[in-house]
Amino acid sequence: MSEALSRHADRTTVEFPAADGYRSVGRLVLGGVAARFELPIDRVDDLLLAMESLLMQGPIGDSVRLEAEATSSGLLVRLGAFPPGQLADPGLRRVLTRLVDTVEERADGEAATIELVVSAAYRAEGG
Repeated sequence: MSEALSRHADRTTVEFPAADGYRSVGRLVLGGVAARFELPIDRVDDLLLAMESLLMQGPIGDSVRLEAEATSSGLLVRLGAFPPGQLADPGLRRVLTRLVDTVEERADGEAATIELVVSAAYRAEGG
């Protein structure tokens, strides 16, 4: 990991159309950020699958906002907007918790953002 990335947060934000044909934009951006953060390929695949699982639930509105923030403790991904209560679905929650280290929903009125975190703990393990 670069010295600048390890000392300061690195944030990337992109907004793309919610239509199915544009999901590849989100995958490309998130894959690039994850590669720059030096996530192992299996963790990148898990993160991309988690994002795809959320997008299949049907975001609200015409666009999807993806924000990825790399910090020394992990990679935080915010994705939205979704209807509040999205994580109340036990099947979706079970899938997501097996793919990423932390899953949280941040509701704000009639919309919610889902936060996915992949820990950087593997770095301490020599990963």
